[in-house]
Amino acid sequence: MLESTELRSWIWPTPENLAPVVLLHGSGQDEKTLLSFARAACPGHTIISVRGRIAWGEGFAFFRRNPDRTLDEKDLEHGAAAIQHLLEGLQDAYSELPILLGFSNGAIAAAAAVVRAPDLSAGAVLLRPLSPFPDRVFPPLSGYPVLLVSGESDARRNPSDGPELARQFESAGAEPSLVVLPVGHGLTTADEDAVTRWLPKVRRPREAR
Repeated sequence: MLESTELRSWIWPTPENLAPVVLLHGSGQDEKTLLSFARAACPGHTIISVRGRIAWGEGFAFFRRNPDRTLDEKDLEHGAAAIQHLLEGLQDAYSELPILLGFSNGAIAAAAAVVRAPDLSAGAVLLRPLSPFPDRVFPPLSGYPVLLVSGESDARRNPSDGPELARQFESAGAEPSLVVLPVGHGLTTADEDAVTRWLPKVRRPREAR
């Protein structure tokens, strides 16, 4: 188990020891929620599952929302800083930079962490995302690979959320790949397949960054 200032995480190594994948769950979930998904979607990769810093329902979350359901950007910045601190603690542990994989609340937090400190990860998978900072111009993210996976019947997202975030990344020089699946908010085997196909794009040794 690893601990940062506010986050706890658990490591699930594999014999192949490919780049570690850092899991950031959705609101009301915990560090175990995405394990089976990650094992299916990221074969051979060491898994680092993280528990959100805030108690939320029967689980946890990485940041709060305002009463009107808009993002609490101040708390989101706080959550992104906690993820940054966790990633900093991984820098000497592996030969490859970690890959972030976030779902819903965790996807938004992952995107905020990428914007804050892109050099600490090799790429990011954002499942059912929306922009952490819709009114901001992202800083330079030259060549940073991002997979965004949206659901066309997702009742918790607007159809424009994924494309708008992809445009923000592209404008910053990142390399976003947007996939829209005929699904709702929950994850499916189609999500697993999308992640598995995309992962080889980000397998880079640490010295390559």
